[in-house]
Amino acid sequence: MSHDTLVFIAKTFGLIWLLGFFLIVVVRAYRPSARAAQDRAARSILPPEPEDKA
Repeated sequence: MSHDTLVFIAKTFGLIWLLGFFLIVVVRAYRPSARAAQDRAARSILPPEPEDKA
């Protein structure tokens, strides 16, 4: 195998792998069932809200 052939295979495989990885990340991030987990993660860094003492 020549160097040019290996470079072509590496670039092609890398592109396909990155596109597949991107699609998996997008599908997992935007699926409706992930909403609760994302909201919980978004609120986890906020300080707790003070309780009303009335």
